[in-house]
Amino acid sequence: MTRNQAHLLLLVVTILWGFTFVAQKTGMETLGPMSFSAARYLIGSIGIVPIAFFELRKNSIVIMLRRDRLLALKAFGLGCFMFCGISLQQIALQYTNIANAAFLTALYVPAVPFISWVLSSNPIKGKIWLALIISLFGSWMLSGSGTVLSQWGDLLVVISVFFWAGHIILISNITQKINMPFQLSFIQSFICFIMALCFAFVLETPTLIDFIPAIPELIIAGFLSVTLGFSFQIVGQRYSDPTASAFILSLESVFGSIAGWLFLSQIIGTSSLIGCALIFLAVIIADVVPDSWISLRTKWRND
Repeated sequence: MTRNQAHLLLLVVTILWGFTFVAQKTGMETLGPMSFSAARYLIGSIGIVPIAFFELRKNSIVIMLRRDRLLALKAFGLGCFMFCGISLQQIALQYTNIANAAFLTALYVPAVPFISWVLSSNPIKGKIWLALIISLFGSWMLSGSGTVLSQWGDLLVVISVFFWAGHIILISNITQKINMPFQLSFIQSFICFIMALCFAFVLETPTLIDFIPAIPELIIAGFLSVTLGFSFQIVGQRYSDPTASAFILSLESVFGSIAGWLFLSQIIGTSSLIGCALIFLAVIIADVVPDSWISLRTKWRND
């Protein structure tokens, strides 16, 4: 797979994730956030099984993880990061609208290169600095309020950003050693399901009848977002670096806002439209503009 094909696949992921925000919001009319997440990731995990089993016939990820304990720990970490990120996001959707949740989630764009910078001293290119500033301003414009972080739901989304950023970085690290995306996707999704299920029984005690009205939303959020979305993310990120992936995946904020407007009549104002345009501009700068155009680089320490 070429780099451009990988980026196109990641763009498909953003569309799936963006429109899933609607299902996440409306699916909680009869379910709590943990119950919804548990059912969603169970469906998603089941959907991955046939492809993962076909992949297993060629190579087994279990054998590799048994040989490399650090790699096994990282694979487990994927599920933990996913659970923390999706749980905070799901809880936040009870208090904030889809546009705010989607756009504030896009703040993992600046989080990814900065975390990579701190952890591995990877230099931040000049064009990335420019794109970071533009994406931050775009996210602020999209939120529609200069004091949005004071709201509880929005604060939870901002906290979830660091888990999503860690998830992106960890995927890029693992996929350099493991080329079994669907088995890896199943592992992280099933871990997320188990963790959400435990919290659901402790905090919400759902009954079977509570799930019935949310079946359409659960299928959408489970199959489209988890089975396809997160699996495609792992495939695409193998052929892309974490920063470029983060910028492309941030476009889920744009598609999430569009979905909220189409299905829930959540209005996109002038400020939000400007924010959309700025995020698109940031993606273009980070992914298309040659490095030589903006030569500034920053290192965490001097060698």
